[in-house]
Amino acid sequence: MAPPGTTGAVDPGWEHGVALDDRKKKVKCNYCGKIVSGGIYRLKQHLARISGEVTYCDKSPEDVSLRMKQILQRCRSARKLRQPDDDDYNANGPSCHHHHVDDVEEEEEGLSRRSKGKKKQQSFSLLRSSGYVDPGWEHGVAQDERKKKVKCNYCGKVVSGGINRFKQHLARIPGEVAPCKAAPEEVFVKIKENMKWHRAGKRQNVPDDDGCHVRALTVYHDPEQEEDGEEEDDFYGRFSKDKRRSFDSTNTRLVSEARPKRTRMNSFQYTGCSSRATVSRREVTSSISKFFHHVGVPLEAANSLYFQKMVELIGLYGEGYVVPSSQLFSGRLLHDQMSTIKGHLRDYRSSWIVTGCSILADTWTNAEGKTMIGFLVSCPRGVYFHSSIDATDVAEDSLSLFNYLDKLVEDIGEENVVQVITQNTSICRSAGKLLEEKRKNLYWSPCAMHSTELVLEDISKLEYVSECLEKSQRITRLIYNQTWLLNLMKNEFTQGMDLLKPETTRHASSFATLQTLMDHKANLRALFQSNSWILSQKSEEGREVEKIVSSAAFWKKVQYVLKSVDPVMQVIRMGGGDGGERLYLPYAYGYMCCAKMGIKSVHSDDARKYGPFWRVIDYHWNSLFHHPLYVAAYFFNPAYRYRSDFMAHSEVVRGVNECIVRLEPDNARRITALMQIPDYTSAKGDFGTELAIGTRTELDPAAWWQQHGISCLELQRVAVRILSHTCCSVGCETKWSVYDQVSGECQSRFARKSRRDLAYVHYNLRLREKQMKRRMHDEGPPQSLNYVLLDRLLPDWLMTCEKEEVF
Repeated sequence: MAPPGTTGAVDPGWEHGVALDDRKKKVKCNYCGKIVSGGIYRLKQHLARISGEVTYCDKSPEDVSLRMKQILQRCRSARKLRQPDDDDYNANGPSCHHHHVDDVEEEEEGLSRRSKGKKKQQSFSLLRSSGYVDPGWEHGVAQDERKKKVKCNYCGKVVSGGINRFKQHLARIPGEVAPCKAAPEEVFVKIKENMKWHRAGKRQNVPDDDGCHVRALTVYHDPEQEEDGEEEDDFYGRFSKDKRRSFDSTNTRLVSEARPKRTRMNSFQYTGCSSRATVSRREVTSSISKFFHHVGVPLEAANSLYFQKMVELIGLYGEGYVVPSSQLFSGRLLHDQMSTIKGHLRDYRSSWIVTGCSILADTWTNAEGKTMIGFLVSCPRGVYFHSSIDATDVAEDSLSLFNYLDKLVEDIGEENVVQVITQNTSICRSAGKLLEEKRKNLYWSPCAMHSTELVLEDISKLEYVSECLEKSQRITRLIYNQTWLLNLMKNEFTQGMDLLKPETTRHASSFATLQTLMDHKANLRALFQSNSWILSQKSEEGREVEKIVSSAAFWKKVQYVLKSVDPVMQVIRMGGGDGGERLYLPYAYGYMCCAKMGIKSVHSDDARKYGPFWRVIDYHWNSLFHHPLYVAAYFFNPAYRYRSDFMAHSEVVRGVNECIVRLEPDNARRITALMQIPDYTSAKGDFGTELAIGTRTELDPAAWWQQHGISCLELQRVAVRILSHTCCSVGCETKWSVYDQVSGECQSRFARKSRRDLAYVHYNLRLREKQMKRRMHDEGPPQSLNYVLLDRLLPDWLMTCEKEEVF
């Protein structure tokens, strides 16, 4: 930790390094031990893995690297130093881009600290005398004299960190504090706008001696916040550390370059002759909208973390930013992204020696009807995209698919691979068996999500279920093919809510929509009894739908079907959720058993009622959930093993034995692992400590074994490699991917490589965004209905036959 300066602010880089001299020019990295010369800025380049001036750290955690990179980007944007145009930089090489940052910092450190502190006090006095009160205090109450703890007026949560952190709570800004879900919408909007002003500053034009304008961008802080030594934000922390730059009013070059000036009030000013009028928020929003609609960017892109970060950084950069050319995007910038992604991959590979990895074959059909397979590699550290193929011909040839999978295993290393997951089709099963015969130390397993979707598909074919679905589809087809009826329903009966409910898979979407219809049963009946409907000119189909909605027998069947499939739907939701909950191997077998028991329970153990559903489940799940990996994961999961209802079936013991033989190549270690099983089952030694017992259901199963399996290392190694993996091959949503471009015909080898590189970056950025959202526990804003997506997931609920007359 660096000695605190007179300002009280500590650069966030000092959390990850130690100064070795008084001037703090030599810093030792906490992770790799390298001594970096050049001060804290060079250490942050080292941690952010920015090559060119210092070797990067390959041992720092991923979140540290990402945070340091963001801090450096913000600092560069804030300095507004003279930078060459991107195209010039590309032509002239990196040497012209390097600024003497350390010289600038030394120049700043030469300014008088005493005068800076005095100006800070004067600035605070101005704020106090002007009567400025942070608007956040209208919605919370300070719980201590220093106002570091604030209690929310809406949800009652006590937020630590001062008024700025409390406003993040109200504005639902993820990352540092839990969002307030009880605050009114107008409060949320008001505080969010205030936070944007707080971050970006308030622009005001001040005439200078030359008749030009000095546009001041001032960021205000609540005076009470300055007493807190805690860094509220990396960007502001950096500015609070900086000293005011000297400004030569006779130097017209600096005026024309709009160079920033920093003050102790956390403000910076940039100069330039401004003849343009102030741009309103509405104009900016309209311009973004026009770009989205002109280029055809999917509207979901507005929720992308990368898009939001881009807008934020452009705002911080200010005037004069030149957008890179398309050649730059497809050239150097694309290669930079690839290099960054490959750096992440090195971090992932370092963990495979302990946990191993899974190869996922994510299969879908693109817009041209071609079958595509994207190959991903998954481990607890993250998921990354490896490659993709056009599998239109391969999908019908098990030997060709086996060759692809075998080559992929060879590329990753057989010693690293625990399992290869594909769809549960006959071709994939044949290819998987061939792979297991050649590769003796890994498993092929079918995707649990795909297998569960097949269960729902066959359930939907049961006579009374299909009849119920068909009548429900007639309701939605009628409403969604008549604009006036859809608007009437949403405006007057469902409070703007839709009936259609897309889920991860097609048949899951059907049953989720059926549940939505049941939820709106009263609203739908009111709709078809309203004067607007009664006075309308109805067709035969319209009258039939009215009878369906009015029928008590119909709704009784809907309720019966829903309670029968709900346990299976819960498994689907666990497998496809983006909010952080996934269907992992340690829980799959237990979830399936619970689903079957749940169906039996809702039918009061009546075999005539639950029997048809059980037969469908057993047909598909026998090949899946009796797999050795699934039963072994069930055995090694302490949350299940020590329960009184643990099912010690013969298949469980057999699966454990087979996994030990297959995943442990050394025969001596196999025998030792088998001999250690009684210690685990009897909870002896470290397995039976008070801490081990108390964390059986609290810790992740693999983490529990790493913590408490230290006296049975051979068994621990096998258990961790089994418990660390997913059982789903679903990667990213492909509804707006670049794979249609990748799989298209092209003549040039260079063009094909460029498209493959674009797919590699695109898919990995998508995967990375999902992982970041999970870390922040942020599912994003509510999704509006995408009717293109609905056409794919719910075609029978939307499309009307050409012969069918609605009105």
